[in-house]
Amino acid sequence: MPAIAAPSWRCLTIFLMALLASPVGGGAMSPAAAQPTKANKPILAPPPSQWDRQMLSGRALLGQTITDFTAITGGITFGMGPGEVNAHMPSPAKGVSWVAMPQATEFQDDIRYFWVRFEDARDLQMGATACVGDESYIVFLFRPSGLFRISYRLMPSAACPRPADATAEIFGRYVAITTDIALSVHYKAGPMEVVDVTDSTAGYLLATRWQPRAE
Repeated sequence: MPAIAAPSWRCLTIFLMALLASPVGGGAMSPAAAQPTKANKPILAPPPSQWDRQMLSGRALLGQTITDFTAITGGITFGMGPGEVNAHMPSPAKGVSWVAMPQATEFQDDIRYFWVRFEDARDLQMGATACVGDESYIVFLFRPSGLFRISYRLMPSAACPRPADATAEIFGRYVAITTDIALSVHYKAGPMEVVDVTDSTAGYLLATRWQPRAE
């Protein structure tokens, strides 16, 4: 029986190229369906920590001070009085004082506050580029000893149904501050997106459930 010669590599290559180019199932090859574009999610970079050998405790690797905090708030720092914080606003309100401020009834302690519209806060906007609702605002909460919390409250609106992107930008700036200076949290209260930035030395604060401010 005569031996059958093996096909040369050139013939095999031509055969494979023709097979790949042929239509599947007798029909024309349809282009691949476009994949949906995934939304970009921000990467939040908390400050690095140094852990012990057993990975049971750690400390901030960066030597930050309160100066690093005031650098991103336009000069506002914990412990300031209401008049001092108000003076840092682009358009300071009249009559802001401890006696004149309303009480924050979600706390059992004597906590008082005043607020400004987010669009009027300027330096406290943290460079956010995403949209915020028209009714979004920032609350400054005080003890008799001074400012202990800055609370961002971003409310959706018809023009901005999703302020979560702006909230992530704001939270991303504060989360880089070490926890021995400020404690930052992000949560939702009804439809509102909230970022609370609290003095880490404020101690225990007993609060009850609060509702978004009604206009």
